Amino acid sequence: MQPDIITSAKGLTSGYQPMAATIISDEIHDVISAKDNFFMHGMTYSGHPACAAAALTNIRILEEEDILGHVRVEGKRFESKLKELSDLEIVGEVRGSHFMVGIEFVKDKEAKEVFDAETDIGKRVAREAQKRGLIVRPLGSMAVMSPPLIMRSEQTDTFVDVLRESIDAAGANLRI
Repeated sequence: MQPDIITSAKGLTSGYQPMAATIISDEIHDVISAKDNFFMHGMTYSGHPACAAAALTNIRILEEEDILGHVRVEGKRFESKLKELSDLEIVGEVRGSHFMVGIEFVKDKEAKEVFDAETDIGKRVAREAQKRGLIVRPLGSMAVMSPPLIMRSEQTDTFVDVLRESIDAAGANLRI
């Protein structure tokens, strides 16, 4: 499959500057740039030089340091290590890919029954993690992780160990 239009934003500058882009196929380009056609699009901040410089520098770093190659390897390891948390009593599902993974917490694994909203299990796990120096993002009955793309194996191991302790502590507090 080859898309006709791709939109891209935060990743262009790694969030250091606001920048977005719309990438179009040759076919669309040929239509809008034909002799009698004119593509009228512009915003106040279009082509801002500081944002463009940040994007170009970010892309250079991504290429020079082979960040995407690192993500293919270490991101897959991160995902795999997080899936090991499936043995915990309240972990219902670990889903996602590479460095973007969510863990869903359940009251009953067999029935895949999530906790009531009042239990606020995602925040309970996030608070326990924060006590241990780890920041995870609560999202309802989930904890969502998207660590830096440069995370190393030792950091992954520490991350998962601390998260395991945090999930255990949150689950234990539910039984008290």
